[in-house]
Amino acid sequence: MATWTKKDFDAAGVTEYPVGPALDQLRRNFGGSVVLALDVSGSMEGERIEKAVRGCRRFICEAVEANYSVGLILWDHGISGSVPVDYDPSAAYCLLAQAAIAGGTNIVPCLELAHRMLLDARASDMVLAVFGDGDLGDPFEASRVAAKLTADGIRILTCGLGQSSAESLAIISTETSTTRVAETSTIADSIADMARGLRFLSRL
Repeated sequence: MATWTKKDFDAAGVTEYPVGPALDQLRRNFGGSVVLALDVSGSMEGERIEKAVRGCRRFICEAVEANYSVGLILWDHGISGSVPVDYDPSAAYCLLAQAAIAGGTNIVPCLELAHRMLLDARASDMVLAVFGDGDLGDPFEASRVAAKLTADGIRILTCGLGQSSAESLAIISTETSTTRVAETSTIADSIADMARGLRFLSRL
């Protein structure tokens, strides 16, 4: 005679439709947030910015599919435009469509804004992904500010157009095993490829 009995294990459902008010909190606890920063300085004119925008759209699409909220910064010597971190990429796509070239190069304002945006998001994985075709502006100040991001648990991915730019940007990168280098013909692919650095995307 069997000495065990079947028991019923009841638990609250983990999904609901329409989505409940706890969804955003679950995303913050188990998802990620990424800010994509695109260089729109004067040297990015012509096909460079056109290809970069295509690559950014692909990056954003992959990040959202991996359950990352996404913010966007267009930077030159300051902030040309930005949208806050959100799971809805519509505003980011809209800003990309309006990307205009102007100005010089200084990554520091971009780093400071990305820092605030990601801390506000409070996700388990916080990432800043930067694409540029020049240098950091002031590398010492950039390194100092970047250290504040990493101290708060923010990972920084960088990709530069050409070896010189890639090496300059790598100073602030937290990826120690690779230097991401784009060529003019591969700008879109190289920007999209930075999405491989998102932890939750790599688990899919």
